[in-house]
Amino acid sequence: MHYFVTSFISILHFISDDLLQCDSSTTIGEIFCDEFDDLDFELALSCFEATHKVAFSDKLWEVDPEDYEDLSIEEFIEMYVDGNEQRDPLFVTKRFLMFQESLTKALTEEADEPPSSDNY
Repeated sequence: MHYFVTSFISILHFISDDLLQCDSSTTIGEIFCDEFDDLDFELALSCFEATHKVAFSDKLWEVDPEDYEDLSIEEFIEMYVDGNEQRDPLFVTKRFLMFQESLTKALTEEADEPPSSDNY
């Protein structure tokens, strides 16, 4: 699992343009900030799955993020990564379609928000 942890941290750094600094003991909750939000996290999950052809277990998608925010990155990977290689030829495509759905939802919600008073 150490390789998976190191890889996931590298993906987090890359997605955040190295603005996010973390290591294996950083909790999931600590990585969220102005430079890194839940959509960035979901992109990191998708990239990790595509890179390694392993899936995060279904239980990850069934729990609220608050249920794992106190886990370190290492504990998170150990708890939620199913280390079996995915042999479905559409595995990566399906994962990125899940991300596309989340992105579309986030953009739709952002467009539906009323303009803030900061824009005036």
